[in-house]
Amino acid sequence: MKILTTIRKWSISYLLSRVGWVLAGLHTVWFFAVLHAMGPPSRRAAAFWDSLEGADFTIFAGRFFHFQYQPLVVKALFTADLPALLVGGLASLVLSPLARLVHLGTYEGSYIGAAAFLFTATLQWLAIGRWIQIRWQHWRPSKMPE
Repeated sequence: MKILTTIRKWSISYLLSRVGWVLAGLHTVWFFAVLHAMGPPSRRAAAFWDSLEGADFTIFAGRFFHFQYQPLVVKALFTADLPALLVGGLASLVLSPLARLVHLGTYEGSYIGAAAFLFTATLQWLAIGRWIQIRWQHWRPSKMPE
């Protein structure tokens, strides 16, 4: 029972971090700017990827994604969110059989994957913001008594 209260207190402290929410908000704006930079969604690209005819890209939020050919803003986002991508990748391995049970296609599943990526990355930036806030509080000198 003690571990559950510890986890609850830890989670609440991250959710109450002002710096974390600022970083998470900036990250969300960055995420949607990246989606815009990637171009319009394409069901044809998803259909080609499903056909296994030699597609060397993947589908992210309905858009084709090949890291090498993406703009710098997209590369920077995926590099900054690499820890969240790794955690999200583990979760998607567990949940991928469920996607096959409900017969989600690649196009629709790519949106679920993008939402999961945004969620895990937001949690990452909340944690980074909380860490910065704690460090700032320890670094900032306390006021001297008068």
